[in-house]
Amino acid sequence: MNAKSFLTLVKRETWEHRSLLWVPVVTAALIVLATIISTNVAGSIRLDVDLDVESAAFFGLLAADQMAQAKLFSIWMGSIGLPVLVVTIIVLFFYLLDALYIERKDRSILFWKSMPVSDSATVLSKLFTAMVAVPVWVWAVSLVMGLLTFVIIALKVSGSPIAPLGNFHLTAWLALQLTLLQNLFLASLWYAPIAGWLLLVSVWAKRAPFLWAVLPPALVILFEEIIFNTEYVAQLIGHRLIHYFEAASLGINVETGAGPQVILDSIANTYNEMSAASLLGELHLYSGLAVAAIFVLLAIRLRRWRDDA
Repeated sequence: MNAKSFLTLVKRETWEHRSLLWVPVVTAALIVLATIISTNVAGSIRLDVDLDVESAAFFGLLAADQMAQAKLFSIWMGSIGLPVLVVTIIVLFFYLLDALYIERKDRSILFWKSMPVSDSATVLSKLFTAMVAVPVWVWAVSLVMGLLTFVIIALKVSGSPIAPLGNFHLTAWLALQLTLLQNLFLASLWYAPIAGWLLLVSVWAKRAPFLWAVLPPALVILFEEIIFNTEYVAQLIGHRLIHYFEAASLGINVETGAGPQVILDSIANTYNEMSAASLLGELHLYSGLAVAAIFVLLAIRLRRWRDDA
């Protein structure tokens, strides 16, 4: 199968599963709307702010430090897209779980098997849609949403003591987009074994694919704890679920009452930890890819003879 035919299969996935495209857009629109409402831009463009001594000192330092402004700008613009990403991950979970199940349930698999499309191409197109096409779409939607929210905030803080928050840093913004694309690519690699497992369950389950997806791991965890009094499987799955968000940190952690310089240092530390590139040096990434390959190969083989649900 050539690239054009494969892309046609990917387009088919987006046509048949509109939520993959619309959920990120609707989520982003709600965030922009919430920004408009919370800042009351329609009522008043200018913002009058009375800062306490510590806050005034912080924004005074920030106004004089372009590098710190750029770092805070990058953290803010990077984190604002997190709700879109989280909601999309939930949508992708159910998409992958449904991808090879529904075609057997509604018997459309018989039609697709009559077409000159291999099982490999079908399964891989669904995996590509979830792990490449949708993440790129999320990045594009988040990019537009970030710019819109920035304009709203910039208009609001203009002329106020917190005006440095409204400065646009082009170089930092361009670098951020590359970092976000890199992080999304690494997220796809990191969560590949979960995607492979969901596809395998999707092609295997005759009914209740959600239960097939969650009960076997849960039972293994339960039996391990009862029989061996250990939690290796639970720790392994937990590490797979949350470690990506630990590697690509966007949270600024400061204690209450921290001084202005401490806050600036925390901003610098968070900025340096925004990239998830550290995952490339972890064995868990590559072992997970090997497991994902096994799951996907099994899903392809099972689809060749499973045509009922």
